[in-house]
Amino acid sequence: MKLDWLLYAAALTTIVVVTGNWHETSNSPPAPPPPGIGEMSLFANFTPFTISSIINLPVDDQKIMTGTAFSISKSGEWIVAKDSVGDCTHPFLNIGGNLAVPFKTRPAPGHDNFLVAVTSGGGRPLSLVDMANVKPGMRGFMIGYPGGSVGEATGRLIGRATLERSKRFQHNEAVLAWAKAGQTEGLKSDLNQLQGGPAVDDNSHVVGITLRENPRRGRIYTTVPETVSAIASTVERKPDFDAENTLTKRNYGIVSDTLRREYRVAQVGCIIS
Repeated sequence: MKLDWLLYAAALTTIVVVTGNWHETSNSPPAPPPPGIGEMSLFANFTPFTISSIINLPVDDQKIMTGTAFSISKSGEWIVAKDSVGDCTHPFLNIGGNLAVPFKTRPAPGHDNFLVAVTSGGGRPLSLVDMANVKPGMRGFMIGYPGGSVGEATGRLIGRATLERSKRFQHNEAVLAWAKAGQTEGLKSDLNQLQGGPAVDDNSHVVGITLRENPRRGRIYTTVPETVSAIASTVERKPDFDAENTLTKRNYGIVSDTLRREYRVAQVGCIIS
């Protein structure tokens, strides 16, 4: 009888510890302030894009910010969500200040919800995850520009699920469901403009493409790893042996800022003509 009680107590302790860890909220610091006027003028000289491709953005009421993209090829190829581009005839990547790089798009065969954006020059591509390392309970980090400003979120992987599409002629999609476990401190918008951005593991390897948030359920949905791998396989990717930053619940805001600053993750926008 005493042994039974000891086993029961040990099991109860394990459940409490695991549950506590899964529901732990780890917010990142507030987003850094935008650059000053003097710093803006230097951006064009310190980007991986060709100088001739960089443009000045129009005033605020002539442009909108629509989503997030991330690099899959150093030659200038990016994954973007099709919804981030929509019917826009003048899409761009915001590179800071009032500067941007226009891009053209091509289809991502077999993945109608995404496009490959093409720019003249680009940031170092993000590495892809080893699918054997994608397991329930792992922590993921969703990086980008929620609500039109810099920000990120983190979550614990629940597992695979099916995302039902409400629009006609759209098929249901296999996705990864994450239990939200934190976001940028002070973020006032939802996370839906993270769409198209990368969800990475603690080694900065892309696990999926961020799709949307369900705030009521505390869920973030991303694509499965196979989707990223399939789209990335359509571009020329050279082996990259540079070390990647490790992300934790304490530093993911800082590492996210680094990926944005190095133009590996970029903001998508549209010039309204």
